Amino acid sequence: MPAPTTAAFTTEFGQEFEHERGQWLRRRFLRYAGTVVVLNVLMSVLPGIGTFLVWPFQGPPPEGLPPVLLELGAGLIVTGLYAWAWKRVRSEAHAGPEVLRLVVWLIITSGVLPLAVGLVTLKVFRQPDIRIGDAEIGVGLAWVGNVFITHLFACLFLPWTPRECFRPLWPLLALNALLEIASGDGTAQKALIIAASPVIGMPGALICWYRHSRFRERFTLNTLRGRYSEMKRELVDARRLHEDLFPEPIHDGPVRLRYRYEPMRQIGGDYLYASLGPSAAGGARALNIVVLDVTGHGIAAALTVNRLHGELDRLLAEQPDMRPGEVLRLLNRYVHLTLATHSVYVTALCVRADPDAGTLEYASGGHPPAFLRAVDGTIEQMDSTGFVLGACAGADYDPAPRTLPFGPGDVLIAYTDGATEARDVRGRMVGIAGIQRAILAGPLGYGDTPDWTAAILDAVDAHRHGPPADDTLIIEVSRPLEPAALTPRPAPLHAR
Repeated sequence: MPAPTTAAFTTEFGQEFEHERGQWLRRRFLRYAGTVVVLNVLMSVLPGIGTFLVWPFQGPPPEGLPPVLLELGAGLIVTGLYAWAWKRVRSEAHAGPEVLRLVVWLIITSGVLPLAVGLVTLKVFRQPDIRIGDAEIGVGLAWVGNVFITHLFACLFLPWTPRECFRPLWPLLALNALLEIASGDGTAQKALIIAASPVIGMPGALICWYRHSRFRERFTLNTLRGRYSEMKRELVDARRLHEDLFPEPIHDGPVRLRYRYEPMRQIGGDYLYASLGPSAAGGARALNIVVLDVTGHGIAAALTVNRLHGELDRLLAEQPDMRPGEVLRLLNRYVHLTLATHSVYVTALCVRADPDAGTLEYASGGHPPAFLRAVDGTIEQMDSTGFVLGACAGADYDPAPRTLPFGPGDVLIAYTDGATEARDVRGRMVGIAGIQRAILAGPLGYGDTPDWTAAILDAVDAHRHGPPADDTLIIEVSRPLEPAALTPRPAPLHAR
């Protein structure tokens, strides 16, 4: 079902992306916090301590000492918070959301403390000749500049999204709006300043957008490359397992089997099942084959083939001498109940070649016509006898099997629609007539034992322009001219 599959893939990709971004955010945060600690120590803490130690020898005014102590205390607090956050993130494997929360609070604290120091210094330790309104405006502008620098500096380090980078700004901008409203007159000017204040976050947001988009593109490309390599390895293993389901060819005995399979991709939905039925009173064993063509291509079709293989194994294990019509009827019932609900249908050709009876019994469910070429060169077309499997319920399905003579020198040639639908440069298909012409031409140049599968596949390849557009399977079931002169050996087939 497409929706759950797509949702599962999207969820897996999103989880891997967030995990990778969380690890990247953790590494960048450690650099960011360490840099802030070093800069604060060099630019705020050490100069503040130096000023505090030098002032007694310079005879500072008594009112100058408290502001210095406030600034030094604020610097020590901010530096200590960043050092604590650095140690915490480094010692523990914090995830991305936890690191983001730490960053938000650190930036808010870094913005609020300098403002508090500036306002306390202004209100408590102001000079008598300073106008409070103008001083507050100066403090506000200096604080906005400080917030801008702090936010931009964080964005230069941290790989957060534009939306995430505004999280610490909103509380600070709200505080700035309150200060603008509380200070002096000029309502229109204040409204303009408040409305324009989010602009200070735009440079950092642009940096974050660029970095995040590049990271997402790089992660997507690397993930697709990894998935492709992983899928190629899995497809190699899947093809080996898929091809193990196919039977071994039979090169001797009263009935021979040969086939050629070319999937459109690594694996496909064409399949050949074969088994030897029990012999009657020491006679030759009949050969049962089922040719299947599942709708679709690739992995999904191959998984369906695996299910059908298991069902055929069960049917012929329970009743090894089951006739083709009954096999087709039961297969239709299985496909209708389990696969048709997913819009998966199957064409099938069921054949039983009995050398003792000299007959070829078959039933075809929507499969392309097979051909029976007699020893005298005449050809009989074996048309479909029933509907495509899964199209109707089991009770309504009539396989209508047929029986044809099958003597020494006769050969059955079956195929899937990948052979008939091969197109030339003008878009013309091989068609059933093209397969028939290849059979009439005969397998010339293939040694003493005619190889009909190679001859027909060569004819299809000669007609086809470009790569195959469908899976192609060609099967040959034949009887040698002198079966009595051949010594049968145990067949390599077994009911799977």
